Amino acid sequence: MKEEHDFNFQGEIKTSPTLHRYTNEGVFDGMEINPGQTDDPIAFGLKITSGNDGRKATEGTYFEVREWCDNGATAPFDVMSVRQTHHDELDPTMFHQLSRSVVENAEMVEDRYSQMKEIELDSEWTAFEFLEHRLDLPFYIEGDHADIAQTYDEVVEDPSNPTVYETLQVATNQLTHNARGDLPQHVINTAQEKAADLVDFHGELPDYEEMARATIEDRAYELTNYDDAEEYWDGEEEQIGELMETYGIEA
Repeated sequence: MKEEHDFNFQGEIKTSPTLHRYTNEGVFDGMEINPGQTDDPIAFGLKITSGNDGRKATEGTYFEVREWCDNGATAPFDVMSVRQTHHDELDPTMFHQLSRSVVENAEMVEDRYSQMKEIELDSEWTAFEFLEHRLDLPFYIEGDHADIAQTYDEVVEDPSNPTVYETLQVATNQLTHNARGDLPQHVINTAQEKAADLVDFHGELPDYEEMARATIEDRAYELTNYDDAEEYWDGEEEQIGELMETYGIEA
């Protein structure tokens, strides 16, 4: 593989605070993509997790690091992940297969992100509903809507017309730099995977209009029918009403 693709693999091994799980994480030095027309290099890496007690599955997946802001992201491409239960004898070849798959599918990921940079959501409020309701971002971070909105203003070039790619970067920025300290890493990893639902739906880009409609409809139902449901920000219910009208959702 080293002869076919010119890169090195550099990383480190970390253990969980309870020492029952370890993570081997590293990046492909010399391999990156640059989606869209702007300078936005993204490095690829691999993350391998398993247990020290013989009772945890061994899993491998690829991740990304945006070099200019150190955001970490994980996307759910089936061809770029592997898993083996602890009941089976470890097959080391699956890591070679995973590495090869990451390299061979880099162009596909670059193309996917380039498309996402061209797709705009109808408003900032739709982006916030994606971030706070669909992805449940407030649960995973230290802070609330104000922190998400601050990152949004920093990341999104035109706040009234956010792209899907920018919306994803807001999520990964918060999960990388503002994750709750009391949550174990595997829970944060789950949140990253949830955020990656913005990238892939059965091997293709999602239908973002349908995703927005379903998200808004679900949030409207929650605010209307659950007494303990609270607004993510002041005036959210009013914004939900306007979004329902935009998407033709009946109250």
